[in-house]
Amino acid sequence: MIVSLVATGLFLFVLFVAAVRKFTFFGLKVSVMLFAAAGIYFVWNPDQMTRLAQLVGVGRGADLITYATTVILFLTVVGAIIRERRSGDVLTLLVRRLAIQQARFPEGEGGRG
Repeated sequence: MIVSLVATGLFLFVLFVAAVRKFTFFGLKVSVMLFAAAGIYFVWNPDQMTRLAQLVGVGRGADLITYATTVILFLTVVGAIIRERRSGDVLTLLVRRLAIQQARFPEGEGGRG
């Protein structure tokens, strides 16, 4: 019972954060809210999670949660890697432009002089 209450509290927190936070992609906001709502439902109805797991070909609800969590974690890591690479590319571009703008040429070279 205590674990169910704690899990419900965490899912409610996720629902609240998703509701007040601005997302660049609205579909992500809806997905987070739906998964949190489903989490609350399955915390209080674990037999339904087992039925869903068996429907998709997994033996137990706990196994389905493990597989889904692994997939979500993998997608999160891949997304973080992609964002980091984009940030690095933008930073490289900015540093190059700044270097060109602040370049100092010796007298008589580079058209400044």
